[in-house]
Amino acid sequence: MPTRGGRMPCGSCDAPANLSWKTVITSKDETGEHLLMSGTIYQPDGTTPAEGVVLFVFHTDATGRYNKEDDPNNPRLRGWMKTGKDGRYEFRTIKPAPYPQLKTPAHIHAHIYGPGYPEYYIDEYWFEGDPLITPAERVKLSGRGGFPSIITLTRDGEGVLRGVRNIKLEHIQN
Repeated sequence: MPTRGGRMPCGSCDAPANLSWKTVITSKDETGEHLLMSGTIYQPDGTTPAEGVVLFVFHTDATGRYNKEDDPNNPRLRGWMKTGKDGRYEFRTIKPAPYPQLKTPAHIHAHIYGPGYPEYYIDEYWFEGDPLITPAERVKLSGRGGFPSIITLTRDGEGVLRGVRNIKLEHIQN
């Protein structure tokens, strides 16, 4: 998978041609707790839905690894969504595990891009109750994404974890 400057995958470099507002990243047989994330991407005003914006997400598996080689530049679990007029997105996956032997909270990386918005990262999706979310880790959150990035998960009747995260686009600096 292409990367930007040798760091982190480039979602816009490798995106599929036809994108839907929702995607399924893992099969039903993937080891781990099934997770459904959804939300709305808004224009910089925080209230107008953003149409045509791509959300690219990637994360580790249930063992905390990106792939057999544990290469974060080529994650096995990744997906793209493109918002419609309502700005909505949804992805089905598993809840990632934290990196083995590190003190980093379990997370999902996210990049966004679209018309007038070059690809940029937003704060990772973190999960409320993760014991690795310490005060020292919380100060690492930049606020990119405009809404809280620590997600409260609930379990539905089928045992699937569900979470909602809305995202606000940043103003482009000219």
